[in-house]
Amino acid sequence: MEICILGAGFQGRVIAQDLTDDNYRITVIDNNQKHLQRIKEGKKIKTKRFDVSEKRDFIDFLKNFDLIVGALPAKLGFYAMRCAVEAGVDIIDISYAEEDPFVLDILAKKRKVRVVPDAGFAPGLSNILVGEAWREFGKIENLRIRVGGIPQNPVPPFNYRYTWSPDDLIAEYTRPARIIRNYREVKVEALSGIEIFTLPEIGKLECFYTDGLRTLLKTLRGVKNMEEKTIRYPGHALLMKKLLKTGFLPDEPNPFTNQKVKPKGFILDFLKAELSRGDELDLTILLIEVEGKGRRRRYKIIDYYDKRKRISSMARLTGYTAAIIARRIKNYSGFGIIPPEYLGREKDFSDFIKSELKRRGVVIKKKDWA
Repeated sequence: MEICILGAGFQGRVIAQDLTDDNYRITVIDNNQKHLQRIKEGKKIKTKRFDVSEKRDFIDFLKNFDLIVGALPAKLGFYAMRCAVEAGVDIIDISYAEEDPFVLDILAKKRKVRVVPDAGFAPGLSNILVGEAWREFGKIENLRIRVGGIPQNPVPPFNYRYTWSPDDLIAEYTRPARIIRNYREVKVEALSGIEIFTLPEIGKLECFYTDGLRTLLKTLRGVKNMEEKTIRYPGHALLMKKLLKTGFLPDEPNPFTNQKVKPKGFILDFLKAELSRGDELDLTILLIEVEGKGRRRRYKIIDYYDKRKRISSMARLTGYTAAIIARRIKNYSGFGIIPPEYLGREKDFSDFIKSELKRRGVVIKKKDWA
């Protein structure tokens, strides 16, 4: 099978390496030659510098492949999915695109294309586990997700080191969070609803609202309460909130001496440097609490940086999940938009994904009680 991976960043490189373990021919494209140079070419993997902005050329290029894995920044995610659909090629996408993927559902079904959006860690693996719980419970009444990636050795003042696009991180912190309260969808401010809690393995942490439910808002019907919060070290949310409220991150240029300066670009450059401080050792946490039909369940993942392979935990959980889905998606009987929770509702799919993650050292703990 010919697979094209869009993007040679943190996640794209892990996906490419993981897929080369099987009999696939991989082509990784990126417009940044430095990113491509970090990938070791061989018999099974090639790299190509390519500008995806020329839509017609991009669509024609995608037609050369059997499957696309999108690992581009969020601002290009929906565009990549649309181009794949127009090319008639299945796509697994891990971008945190703001657009509603279901807009492409009718066209994807017409073209007999499978589109799996949000196919990373959270959203992604989190949705798969929620889909599994829905299948086994029959109905979900209350759902709570807490998730995040944090450094093992935090450096003040932010106590955070980015493991994905800084631009997408800011988007996560500014986009209103959609949650379900008493059966109704409501929007709350990102970074709000701060809670302090403790995990014995790590210590004191905080969590706050971000817009992570995404496709679950459409696919889980009849849920009374549903929310997702992002996990960080205490104090991070308040610091970011103060930074954002100063007005330093608008897209519009402001006059500065005799030039017009975009404050957002300047501050993002500062944040990239500030959020790169410290070592690469990270850890990821996923806590899912589900209630339905008199049953309760908790999923728990705490995963750490892979020192042997020098892969961040966030890249492991995001990239491995996408690569595992890529191996199996051709067996999915339907077409159109296939959010990860649909895969969780299929026992064969959820069992395969969990077993493959376990084989890669990802431990998913599950506890049920009445």
